Amino acid sequence: MKPLKTMFLISFLCFGILKCFAQPYTLDKEIEPIKLQLQKDTRKGHEGGKFLATLGSVDATKYYYVKGHDMFQFVDVLVKALSNQQPLEVTLVNDNWKDVVELQSTQTAKDGIVHFKIRAYSSFGLKINSPSREKINYSIIVQASKPHKTYLGSPFTKIKESNMKAGAEMDTPIASSGNSNIWLYIILGIAILVIGVLAGKLMGRKAAIVIGLISIPLQGLAQDTATPGFFHQDQYFNGEDLENGTFESALKKGLGDGYDPSDDIEDLNSKLKSIKDFLDNAVNLYKSYTGLGACINSTPPPGEPRIPSFCALPTTDAGFEDDSNCAGCFLNAREQFNNVRYLFEQLSTIYKCTKTFSNAALSFGDNASGIHGVSGMAWQAERRKIEKSITELEQAYDKKYAELLQSLSDAMLKLSECEAQYGVEDWFDRFGYMYFEFIQDKYKRKD
Repeated sequence: MKPLKTMFLISFLCFGILKCFAQPYTLDKEIEPIKLQLQKDTRKGHEGGKFLATLGSVDATKYYYVKGHDMFQFVDVLVKALSNQQPLEVTLVNDNWKDVVELQSTQTAKDGIVHFKIRAYSSFGLKINSPSREKINYSIIVQASKPHKTYLGSPFTKIKESNMKAGAEMDTPIASSGNSNIWLYIILGIAILVIGVLAGKLMGRKAAIVIGLISIPLQGLAQDTATPGFFHQDQYFNGEDLENGTFESALKKGLGDGYDPSDDIEDLNSKLKSIKDFLDNAVNLYKSYTGLGACINSTPPPGEPRIPSFCALPTTDAGFEDDSNCAGCFLNAREQFNNVRYLFEQLSTIYKCTKTFSNAALSFGDNASGIHGVSGMAWQAERRKIEKSITELEQAYDKKYAELLQSLSDAMLKLSECEAQYGVEDWFDRFGYMYFEFIQDKYKRKD
């Protein structure tokens, strides 16, 4: 039998469909967004994270969209104007280019650095605007933290000795965890899923019908007419480039001998350091980063049962569970159990967010198709393709939901075997089944 982690990865192959939608959505062919594809962050202390920096110039409006992050990563976006006193306006967008999440200006931002702190399940957009219509140089830095899978906490509570035997009268109720702030955080070997790289493996080609409505260059803008002191083509850098001088050299070369980049470099590095310090020390990051869309959760499911267990892990000062006193069979079974819990969350979140985005795209297309020169018949043909892809998405969800239920059952039966070794009789039939039924109902597709 293949390892459970491998099975989980295979089970998510078909969800490449969810990453093939072009987001933000548009019918305006004049909007040609530039892709910022996050890369592995190889800087020391940033293991598991993603990073990308770019240099560009704008005298009107430029559009970018960011890809490559995971829904469990905290994403920081920094935008700073360089060698120019004129301000930039930076807009964060989600479903389409008119869906404004937040607007900031470098004129009012601290140290002239626009800073967005977000969590997102899929690509999101950045619109860079020069209100003065003067050509302005700038840098965009996008940093995604390592995945943090903690907000579901732990459903386990210490079982009383009097409740360990089958047939014993229960004096420890299986209560709902509700919205309690006393969460037990899990650090047991959670598998890191990078769904973006799986896009298009099975069903992605069918979902790509939306992309056909827009034009998306992947390599930046074309070369401008040469003008000293400006970036004539978007340039891209990794995290190490900021530390080894490559980024600074590009600033000097692009902006000329009259520009000293040291202050701008110091401001950006200081900002990045403060972000890392915050990520390393904040106990509850989810309150500090905005989730793009109401479909992204940051708390345990309401009404989640508490499960009596022989081994309920104590919480350390850092907010994580101390597994040093649990037997190996508990650790292995709970690793599988927690993997399934977060996969259910990922499955549900991507489905809900994608349905929301698809419905918004259909509404946007219905309202805007005539304005942007798309004929009624042409739009209706594209609309039917989108609707077909939504149906396929629903079918894919149901299939993965069934597979994850089986995986959850397998993991909980292993837990039951381990509980039995330490005197807790019929653990699944007495306690575990209530949690299984809760998950079964919670993540069943409702629409």
